[in-house]
Amino acid sequence: MVVLQPGERVVGEIKRHPIGIIMLYLGVVLAALMIAFLAFLVLPGIIEQSSDSSIMTEVYAGLGLAVVVMVLILGISTMVYWQNRWIITTDSVTQITQTGLFGRQVSQLSLDNLEDVTVDQNGILPHMFNYGYLKVESAGERSKFVFSYCPNPNAYARQILDIHEKFLEERRNIKQFAQPNRQTNSFR
Repeated sequence: MVVLQPGERVVGEIKRHPIGIIMLYLGVVLAALMIAFLAFLVLPGIIEQSSDSSIMTEVYAGLGLAVVVMVLILGISTMVYWQNRWIITTDSVTQITQTGLFGRQVSQLSLDNLEDVTVDQNGILPHMFNYGYLKVESAGERSKFVFSYCPNPNAYARQILDIHEKFLEERRNIKQFAQPNRQTNSFR
């Protein structure tokens, strides 16, 4: 996934905070409860009106199918959620965005092009559970990398900035040593 240059090493990997997937599970559970509530309101009337005994078989089959579909949706969503991550190296930040079961986008930002690192934590839950948005900006074609549900975003922002400073310092040292020593000739 990440192509390392000679001398480059992986410093860290950021995976999403579990709160995001918990929110998805809560949404599905609430939807299931609403469907069950509506079914218990509507089904007794339908069953009483029908003289056919096979209606219960159809009802159970329909409910079973709904459960299977919800489990599949949760399984696929969980897999997609956990595949999103950032990989931080000594030379770059790589964003891996899983957009679907068969869709993935990989973008890489050289630390040489890094301009800004921003953290957004809006609301009580992000502060209570210490997660938020981590944003890295550059002047390139893809000007902003955004990582939602980043755990401990302030620490990761500080880590990226520290690595960026070391990267720039190494660049300055390389350029300084690459220039030949020039001695001035003085005439007497």
